Amino acid sequence: MATARINARRRVIAQAEAGSPGDRFLAAHGFRKVLTLRYARLPLADVDAATLTEIIERPPPGYRLASWQGTVPDGLAQTFAASRRAMDDMPMDDTDYGIVTWDVDRVRGAAKAVDQRGDHLHTVVAIDASDGSIAGFTELVIPDNDTGDGQHYGTGVLPEHRGHGLGRWMKAASIRQALRRYPELGGLLTDTAHSNTHMRHINDSLGYAPTHSTHQHQLDL
Repeated sequence: MATARINARRRVIAQAEAGSPGDRFLAAHGFRKVLTLRYARLPLADVDAATLTEIIERPPPGYRLASWQGTVPDGLAQTFAASRRAMDDMPMDDTDYGIVTWDVDRVRGAAKAVDQRGDHLHTVVAIDASDGSIAGFTELVIPDNDTGDGQHYGTGVLPEHRGHGLGRWMKAASIRQALRRYPELGGLLTDTAHSNTHMRHINDSLGYAPTHSTHQHQLDL
């Protein structure tokens, strides 16, 4: 707390499993609960590959899929950075992270950080066929040993492209990639704000089962 104040930070955010001693500790020390996150897991052994294929091979009119591993290709770098604003209005209840501005250097830096720790970053995007711009994206990180569980990072669709099923379409493609490329992988993990009913519905429809919930707490300095 002292270090945060010295560095002129406006707030401190902490997270603890719902009902745990850490959850009660934060509440007792002045933090207020600002968000509930629901965690879920998809066991890859239970995935119906035929259902995934059916989703993927029925593209929303006017869109196509593209994907890459690691750093975004140069030809898509600008539009990928621009697409990150899809996350700006995701439901986060009372959590205040401030405004995060993404540019090409930042998206490349994030990919480099994953690579430097030995993990594999896979990105699937939906591209607007009319102009070649990225309308939405979903990211998946696979552990360096290709076993255990992968972790979904951000999934977002730009406001002007919502309502076409792009989120479910992209996520289905990401799951199928994991199945094909990493046969020893056990499952995929995701976390979603409890209030984000749309993304929760997508996860439920793809077979993710809830595992636990956490509370995010915030203390304004």
